[in-house]
Amino acid sequence: MRMPDYYKILGVEPDSRFHELKKAYYRQAMACHPDRFAGNPAKTEAFKQLVEAFNILSDPLTRAAYDARHFPRDADRPYADTADALKQASSILDSFADDILEEMMVGNTIPRNTTLQTLLLDLERTERFCLFREGKTLFYGGDIGKATEIFEQYLVYAPLNILAHYYLGRCHIMKGRYRRAAREYAEAVRIGARRRPPLSLHRIRRELDILRRTRLGLLSRATAWWKNDQPYIEPLPPDEQMRREVSRAMHNLLREERRRSKQLPGHGNP
Repeated sequence: MRMPDYYKILGVEPDSRFHELKKAYYRQAMACHPDRFAGNPAKTEAFKQLVEAFNILSDPLTRAAYDARHFPRDADRPYADTADALKQASSILDSFADDILEEMMVGNTIPRNTTLQTLLLDLERTERFCLFREGKTLFYGGDIGKATEIFEQYLVYAPLNILAHYYLGRCHIMKGRYRRAAREYAEAVRIGARRRPPLSLHRIRRELDILRRTRLGLLSRATAWWKNDQPYIEPLPPDEQMRREVSRAMHNLLREERRRSKQLPGHGNP
């Protein structure tokens, strides 16, 4: 099944930049916003398509994948060379669903029954969502200085957003500010540990461990150790964890059996 022409839905050219996408979204939203048309089904459906188009094209990774699929031979297009961007497409948190939810967390709490559509119905939340997407676009476009400013600004609004701390840390790495990067990574890990249920954040922990081992000095590593912020250890596969747990349980049962047998009358040498 062929995907819709998201550029046509937004009413922009395929080489449009982020600010043009954002401007087009607001312009089109005014023409089909459900609140302005008393829930008219046709307008509601048009708004859903608009949100979907903006969601895909405003993210540099999903836009790269979309462009690679629909314009495979056009080497002059922005995002046409997607190899580096698509390497980053794996989830940063525990799953793609966690990543999407985190982007929607424009404040410190998740509004009840939030979806991307309801999020973009709210002007203030939409502005903050766009701010985060703008930061990602600048980061993957190589403008690290402006991306740093955007993520720092975003964290004023949403200091508990893990992805914002992660991308800010990546920005610091690109500028050689390794201690600042480690602080942002460590903060992301701390926030994840306080979530219910807690987030494992394997990728962030792994990158933090590599950062400490290869870029930070002995004093920084010692400080992290004293804070009980230990390097990341790759978790065992579930089947291996179960095997070891069963082995430990059997060992404890055998040891307890031997202890009891020694206490029975007549045990020992005749």
